[in-house]
Amino acid sequence: MKSFFLLLLSFLELQATQVKVAILGDSITFGSGATPIQANRYSTKLGKFLGDDYLVKTFAAGGLCLLQKADRPFLKTTHFTKVLNFKPDIAVITLGTNDTCQNEKRKNWGHQDDLTSDAISLINRLREGNPSMIIHLCSPTPMFPNKKGLKPGRKIDLEIRAKRLPTIQQSYKKAADSDDKIYFHDLTRTLSSGHTTDGVHPNNEGHEQLAKHYLDLLSRETGRPANFSGSSRKTSSWNGFELHDLKLPKSGANARLVVPHTAAKGQPWIWRARFWGHQPALDLALLDRGYHLAFVDVGNLYGNEIAMARGEELYEVLTTQFQLGPKPILEGMSRGGLFIFNFAAKHPEKVTAIYGDNPVCNFQSWPGGINGKLSKVDYARCLEAYGITAAEAKTHPQITHPDFAEKLQGIPVALVIGTADTVVPPAENAKPLASNLSKMNSPVKIWHKPGLGHHPHGLSPVEPLLRFLLESQK
Repeated sequence: MKSFFLLLLSFLELQATQVKVAILGDSITFGSGATPIQANRYSTKLGKFLGDDYLVKTFAAGGLCLLQKADRPFLKTTHFTKVLNFKPDIAVITLGTNDTCQNEKRKNWGHQDDLTSDAISLINRLREGNPSMIIHLCSPTPMFPNKKGLKPGRKIDLEIRAKRLPTIQQSYKKAADSDDKIYFHDLTRTLSSGHTTDGVHPNNEGHEQLAKHYLDLLSRETGRPANFSGSSRKTSSWNGFELHDLKLPKSGANARLVVPHTAAKGQPWIWRARFWGHQPALDLALLDRGYHLAFVDVGNLYGNEIAMARGEELYEVLTTQFQLGPKPILEGMSRGGLFIFNFAAKHPEKVTAIYGDNPVCNFQSWPGGINGKLSKVDYARCLEAYGITAAEAKTHPQITHPDFAEKLQGIPVALVIGTADTVVPPAENAKPLASNLSKMNSPVKIWHKPGLGHHPHGLSPVEPLLRFLLESQK
């Protein structure tokens, strides 16, 4: 009997110190598609990932909506009352999938103009249970009308409803902008078609993916977006995020900065060296997790000193005027490798990790064409950029030299390599660099893409690369 009371006391003490997390949602949150539901739904997995410091409870049922004039508003269910009684420290709201319905049975989308106000209203009512509650307001997960095996009627229905999701995202973003304790997250890239059972509901693998994504959102403290006060820039949109076009004050070089919906603590960022917008899966995944995305034009400079000066100027502007973190992730595809590795070697204290994708590490290989693809125009420009002759280029220090690798020692390096790349042959570029780093026990991870050439760039799925880079930030 005594041992029972000791266990009970320990349990009560644990509950008193745990961070209470309420997961609000519809059938997706309830676990439809998972087998068995209780064990494999994302909220259960999230609770296990977060550990004993958190108490995670699920408040969800099929068909629930955010809109108060919809047929099944969350606010008018017993689940809402139960959330109030739970008094969570954190509430994660993922509603909206059923709000897209507009047919003979369900006439919800006709009230779409109320999305922002109804989101704010639900949040205000939730805070009656705990005024200091932090809110994570999430867009619905994606829909896949082309999921194999769907009936024609289901396919047509999802085609119509999927087009309504961007409106929900924009409405929730407006709601979050009204309150500094509401954090908006876009979940449209969390799942692929293969992660669902019917184009909407996640299977077990899909719930695992969602749990990891929510873990990324909840286990990292939120920060603040870049400070644009007093800066001159042109603002537009890129994949649903704010894009700011800048001109660097000293060099006049063109630069870009994309701002996440909710910034992570410390304002981490990824710096893309070349080919803006090409194969952006990693950039988008990091933006979704609170990273900023930066770019400066270093075209036709091939990682020379002028390129380094532009990089140093961008770094200074972003870390001082815009208050971004001091150690970005560097990303270089193809010739972008020349910039990222040279910058990291020159400023290792300013780099968290490096991601090279079929990267050029020896300009004698490309564009010089030792065994890679000769590009006469690029090679002439490269020699001019470095102020050397073709004869002098033969003895010019390259990134592949063992002495160069010493400058990168300790910096995690991720390499994605197409094994059949004949444009930038791995044997003359990424592989010798990786070998030199490995000999020094410097962290390097290689993903080989068997039989693939220089294109396509990127890793699909991007999750393993994402995890490697996120771990490097810790």
